[in-house]
Amino acid sequence: EIPPLESDDDTKPAAATATAATSQALVAHANPSESTSSTAVVPVSGKKTKFQMPRPGQNGAIAGVLDGQRFVLTGLFPELGGGGGLNLGKDKMKALIENFGGRVTGSVSGKTNFVVVGKDPGASKVGKATAKSIPLVDLLALNRVIHGQASLDDISSEPAPRITNFSAGYKGNGLLKNTAEEW
Repeated sequence: EIPPLESDDDTKPAAATATAATSQALVAHANPSESTSSTAVVPVSGKKTKFQMPRPGQNGAIAGVLDGQRFVLTGLFPELGGGGGLNLGKDKMKALIENFGGRVTGSVSGKTNFVVVGKDPGASKVGKATAKSIPLVDLLALNRVIHGQASLDDISSEPAPRITNFSAGYKGNGLLKNTAEEW
């Protein structure tokens, strides 16, 4: 079982907090019958908590579970904290993947196995991954793999995380604006 989120009494941005009740649903997956979606942690009510970084070999986390896999990160990962601006949480996400044997690259290629989607992902990386049939996954999907609750094959066949907003890009040079309804 995935360990519970640890308590955090500090004030955090709304997108970086969640209650223990939502700890298993940080990111909603696309489902045409659902009218709500999110690509980040959403607070409900009660005590604030934060994502607990898994460590290989501790609390059921499987060391080396991501061996040989290449990942590309897009978007922000406020659940993980650290960094700022367009780098919010990316260093910690990269460290998480590398700690479990995966490799993180900067651009989508034929060698990419997964694109990890955070809040407000880049339209270019999402578009390239979709065109190449590379699975889009989120933090929760990776967390389930790390804790042995799902396999890489399982998460690659799940619906992609629903994207509600794309990044405006560096200094507003985003390729697509207000087109999230297409994803």
